[in-house]
Amino acid sequence: MKLEDIKPEDVKVLPSAPPEGSKVTSSMTMEAVVDATPQPLKQLRPFIQAVSAIPALLPAEAQIVLQNLLSCFEKQGNVSEGLIGDILFGFNACNIPSECTYVGLKQLSDAGYIKFQAKDGTFVPLESDQATGAFVRYQKKLLDLVYV
Repeated sequence: MKLEDIKPEDVKVLPSAPPEGSKVTSSMTMEAVVDATPQPLKQLRPFIQAVSAIPALLPAEAQIVLQNLLSCFEKQGNVSEGLIGDILFGFNACNIPSECTYVGLKQLSDAGYIKFQAKDGTFVPLESDQATGAFVRYQKKLLDLVYV
Protein backbone atom coordinates (compact mmCIF):
# COMPACT_ATOMS: atom_id res chain seq x y z
CA MET A 1 0.00 0.00 0.00
CA LYS A 2 1.36 3.39 -0.94
CA LEU A 3 1.06 6.55 1.10
CA GLU A 4 -1.25 8.11 -1.47
CA ASP A 5 -3.58 5.08 -1.17
CA ILE A 6 -4.32 5.78 2.50
CA LYS A 7 -7.76 7.26 3.01
CA PRO A 8 -8.64 9.57 5.93
CA GLU A 9 -11.05 6.97 7.33
CA ASP A 10 -8.15 4.47 7.55
CA VAL A 11 -6.20 6.70 9.92
CA LYS A 12 -6.70 6.10 13.64
CA VAL A 13 -6.05 8.98 16.00
CA LEU A 14 -4.87 7.82 19.38
CA PRO A 15 -5.36 9.87 22.53
CA SER A 16 -2.47 12.24 23.11
CA ALA A 17 -2.21 11.52 26.84
CA PRO A 18 -0.61 8.24 27.93
CA PRO A 19 -2.65 5.93 30.16
CA GLU A 20 -2.47 6.62 33.90
CA GLY A 21 0.45 4.98 35.65
CA SER A 22 2.47 4.46 32.48
CA LYS A 23 6.03 5.67 32.20
CA VAL A 24 5.86 6.89 28.62
CA THR A 25 8.30 9.70 27.92
CA SER A 26 7.18 10.29 24.34
CA SER A 27 3.72 10.97 23.04
CA MET A 28 4.56 9.79 19.51
CA THR A 29 3.00 6.56 18.32
CA MET A 30 3.97 4.69 15.17
CA GLU A 31 1.80 2.39 13.15
CA ALA A 32 2.82 0.39 10.07
CA VAL A 33 0.76 -1.04 7.29
CA VAL A 34 2.19 -4.31 6.03
CA ASP A 35 1.41 -5.59 2.58
CA ALA A 36 0.93 -9.34 3.10
CA THR A 37 0.53 -10.11 -0.59
CA PRO A 38 2.91 -13.00 -1.31
CA GLN A 39 5.53 -12.41 -3.96
CA PRO A 40 5.15 -14.58 -7.02
CA LEU A 41 7.72 -17.36 -6.90
CA LYS A 42 10.09 -17.67 -9.80
CA GLN A 43 10.32 -21.13 -11.28
CA LEU A 44 13.62 -22.63 -12.26
CA ARG A 45 13.99 -23.54 -15.90
CA PRO A 46 14.62 -27.28 -16.41
CA PHE A 47 18.35 -28.01 -16.57
CA ILE A 48 18.30 -29.20 -20.20
CA GLN A 49 16.52 -26.04 -21.36
CA ALA A 50 18.85 -23.80 -19.36
CA VAL A 51 21.99 -25.50 -20.68
CA SER A 52 20.75 -25.39 -24.25
CA ALA A 53 20.30 -21.61 -23.88
CA ILE A 54 23.99 -21.07 -23.02
CA PRO A 55 25.54 -19.09 -25.90
CA ALA A 56 27.94 -21.19 -27.96
CA LEU A 57 30.26 -18.18 -28.28
CA LEU A 58 31.17 -18.33 -24.58
CA PRO A 59 34.64 -19.79 -24.01
CA ALA A 60 34.79 -23.44 -22.94
CA GLU A 61 35.74 -22.71 -19.31
CA ALA A 62 32.85 -20.27 -18.92
CA GLN A 63 30.45 -22.86 -20.36
CA ILE A 64 31.74 -25.52 -17.93
CA VAL A 65 31.33 -23.23 -14.91
CA LEU A 66 27.90 -22.07 -16.07
CA GLN A 67 26.68 -25.63 -16.67
CA ASN A 68 27.85 -26.66 -13.22
CA LEU A 69 26.20 -23.64 -11.59
CA LEU A 70 22.95 -24.54 -13.35
CA SER A 71 23.34 -28.12 -12.13
CA CYS A 72 23.80 -26.88 -8.56
CA PHE A 73 20.68 -24.73 -8.82
CA GLU A 74 18.64 -27.67 -10.09
CA LYS A 75 19.88 -29.99 -7.31
CA GLN A 76 19.17 -27.36 -4.64
CA GLY A 77 15.87 -26.29 -6.14
CA ASN A 78 16.84 -22.63 -5.76
CA VAL A 79 19.47 -20.10 -6.75
CA SER A 80 22.07 -19.21 -4.13
CA GLU A 81 24.99 -16.88 -4.43
CA GLY A 82 28.22 -17.85 -2.74
CA LEU A 83 31.80 -16.94 -1.99
CA ILE A 84 34.37 -17.35 -4.74
CA GLY A 85 36.43 -19.64 -2.51
CA ASP A 86 33.45 -21.89 -1.79
CA ILE A 87 32.68 -22.22 -5.49
CA LEU A 88 36.30 -23.05 -6.28
CA PHE A 89 36.37 -25.62 -3.46
CA GLY A 90 33.04 -27.21 -4.39
CA PHE A 91 33.82 -27.48 -8.08
CA ASN A 92 37.28 -28.87 -7.27
CA ALA A 93 35.59 -31.53 -5.11
CA CYS A 94 33.59 -32.48 -8.23
CA ASN A 95 36.82 -32.95 -10.23
CA ILE A 96 36.72 -29.58 -11.96
CA PRO A 97 40.21 -28.10 -11.61
CA SER A 98 40.40 -24.83 -9.68
CA GLU A 99 42.25 -23.23 -12.60
CA CYS A 100 39.36 -24.04 -14.94
CA THR A 101 36.82 -22.65 -12.47
CA TYR A 102 38.87 -19.49 -11.91
CA VAL A 103 39.24 -18.85 -15.65
CA GLY A 104 35.54 -19.63 -16.21
CA LEU A 105 34.47 -17.20 -13.48
CA LYS A 106 36.68 -14.51 -15.00
CA GLN A 107 35.20 -15.14 -18.46
CA LEU A 108 31.63 -15.07 -17.10
CA SER A 109 32.41 -11.78 -15.37
CA ASP A 110 33.85 -10.32 -18.57
CA ALA A 111 30.72 -11.45 -20.46
CA GLY A 112 28.39 -9.78 -17.90
CA TYR A 113 26.93 -12.92 -16.29
CA ILE A 114 28.37 -12.37 -12.83
CA LYS A 115 30.09 -9.72 -10.69
CA PHE A 116 32.29 -10.04 -7.63
CA GLN A 117 31.29 -8.07 -4.54
CA ALA A 118 33.81 -7.50 -1.76
CA LYS A 119 32.89 -7.48 1.92
CA ASP A 120 32.71 -3.67 1.89
CA GLY A 121 29.99 -3.80 -0.80
CA THR A 122 32.11 -2.62 -3.71
CA PHE A 123 32.38 -4.61 -6.91
CA VAL A 124 35.92 -5.76 -7.58
CA PRO A 125 37.72 -7.55 -10.40
CA LEU A 126 38.63 -11.19 -9.83
CA GLU A 127 42.33 -10.25 -9.78
CA SER A 128 41.81 -7.93 -6.79
CA ASP A 129 43.15 -8.79 -3.34
CA GLN A 130 39.61 -8.25 -2.02
CA ALA A 131 38.25 -10.98 -4.32
CA THR A 132 39.46 -13.76 -2.03
CA GLY A 133 36.50 -13.20 0.30
CA ALA A 134 34.13 -11.76 -2.31
CA PHE A 135 30.66 -12.97 -3.18
CA VAL A 136 29.70 -14.00 -6.68
CA ARG A 137 26.65 -11.90 -7.61
CA TYR A 138 24.53 -13.22 -10.47
CA GLN A 139 23.51 -10.68 -13.08
CA LYS A 140 20.40 -10.53 -15.27
CA LYS A 141 22.06 -12.42 -18.13
CA LEU A 142 22.62 -15.45 -15.90
CA LEU A 143 19.26 -15.21 -14.14
CA ASP A 144 17.48 -15.11 -17.51
CA LEU A 145 18.99 -18.53 -18.22
CA VAL A 146 17.89 -19.87 -14.84
CA TYR A 147 14.30 -18.73 -14.49
CA VAL A 148 11.30 -19.47 -16.68
